[in-house]
Amino acid sequence: MFILLIVLWLTFSLAYLQKPHGALQPAYDLCGQHATPACLHAYITQLGLSRPYFLRFWDYLFGVVAHFNLGYSFKQNQSVSQLLSVFIPRTFWPAFFSLVLAVIIALPLGIYQAWRRNSTFDYAATGVAFVLYSIPAFVIGFILFDIFVVRTSLLHLPPSGVDPWAIFTDPVGFILPVVTLTMLSVAGLSRFMRSQVLDVLVQDYIRTAKAKGCTPRGVLFRHTMRNSLGPIVVIIGLYIPALLSGALIVEVVFNYEGLGLELRTASGLGDLYAILGITLLVTIATIIGNILADIGLAIINPRVRIEGSAR
Repeated sequence: MFILLIVLWLTFSLAYLQKPHGALQPAYDLCGQHATPACLHAYITQLGLSRPYFLRFWDYLFGVVAHFNLGYSFKQNQSVSQLLSVFIPRTFWPAFFSLVLAVIIALPLGIYQAWRRNSTFDYAATGVAFVLYSIPAFVIGFILFDIFVVRTSLLHLPPSGVDPWAIFTDPVGFILPVVTLTMLSVAGLSRFMRSQVLDVLVQDYIRTAKAKGCTPRGVLFRHTMRNSLGPIVVIIGLYIPALLSGALIVEVVFNYEGLGLELRTASGLGDLYAILGITLLVTIATIIGNILADIGLAIINPRVRIEGSAR
């Protein structure tokens, strides 16, 4: 909550740094190029732009917390909350499906690499993961776009429009964005999983289980996987905001009307309130990701719950 309060304060204060008119910039935007003193005075009074800083910040804080009122986009002539309500689902679903696919692919892949470490497959998968991990999201997107849309015409881009559920009506159009995000996530998660499993395999209780005659399958599923998943759950929780940030870039590459394209549009228009609303949304996603990571770790590892209750 403290972090969210700081971000709210920073985003509100940035409005006072607008050029060339600072906090009065919305009045100049509404009056247009031929702003008269009477027009400016009317909008300044109507919007309360001349009120003291702390009173305006309190109103802004109360509006965000109580009503999720993120202000008004004077450039796009609608509230920021209405803008986000349209674009959030369009960004959420591709990011969600890519995260699910990344977990399904990366965790077994990392476990198998660690179990068959130093094998040909391990070296090949490690090399591919390093290459994918080092390539920016927009480069992977452009490569896939060139191969599957421009050269072969096997796939098409996501549909235009503002339908927030378009991924369910035209799933083929979302293959490239989802695959791009999945490739980025698989590269990182598989490396984390491999490293964690290798750390567990050298523990004393693994050697004890082997000495007692536990089968390799039992060592892997009963002892190794259970003790390896805790840190991975935390990493997956932290991947939520990172995946959202990657989705913003991928949307621009594939001209998909989600939060990423809206952020680029708002930047081009100088729409500060829309930019601040998206920034606040990413902050909230980061906080939610950390909370989910803590909850998931407590579910996977009961010792975390025991230690927390003992304190």
